[in-house]
Amino acid sequence: MTTFAERFKAARERAGISQRALGRRIGYSGSAISQWEAGVIEADNIRVAALEMAAGIMGVSVRYLRTGKEDDSRGEVPAGLRAAQPDVRQLPVISMVQAGLGREAADPYPRGYAEQSVSVDAELARDLGRLAFALEIIGESMLEEFHPGDIVIIDPAVKPLPGDYVVARIESDGSATFKKYRSRGRDAEGHEVFELVPLNPDYPTITVNAANPGSIIGTMMEHRRRRRRH
Repeated sequence: MTTFAERFKAARERAGISQRALGRRIGYSGSAISQWEAGVIEADNIRVAALEMAAGIMGVSVRYLRTGKEDDSRGEVPAGLRAAQPDVRQLPVISMVQAGLGREAADPYPRGYAEQSVSVDAELARDLGRLAFALEIIGESMLEEFHPGDIVIIDPAVKPLPGDYVVARIESDGSATFKKYRSRGRDAEGHEVFELVPLNPDYPTITVNAANPGSIIGTMMEHRRRRRRH
């Protein structure tokens, strides 16, 4: 029977990710991951959220890392095989108000912070940063592409390109808004100028500049449409 440390190291190496890269994605240093793999820190002393995130990135389950088994009907996972993980990471579904507040902590969305969550698959999870979250669309400013109740996956680690959809914060009232990003270069002082463009022509475009400061919170990575009855 292998140990937690041995299973963790083997899973990380099979996933082709370095200790430093894995640590960065879950809010730890590479040296901390090294301690896990050396057996210095036991699994019971690792934050559950961090272990769940690491397991998802590596394509195995937390149960396998802890015990070497996937469930009561299966034995130890053979070396070289990766556990099937159709949904490998849970993202909190937060409100526009919560998005406007921003989160920079090592555990940005502790258990209970959001009332619901959504799952993302392995392919998307590999591309998402530590602070990624989901947002439910409200209002009609982005019709006809985005409807109230739709879910968008937002990653603060991704810098938007012109035409991307973003969540942005307007400093004057601290509000957050979901719009299409349009860069307008920089002003005479070198400050970035950009527009937040609604898809619904009945709503105004917001210009972010020195007179109306704001910032990009994150860039949309995926759009999930709510099923609608006709």
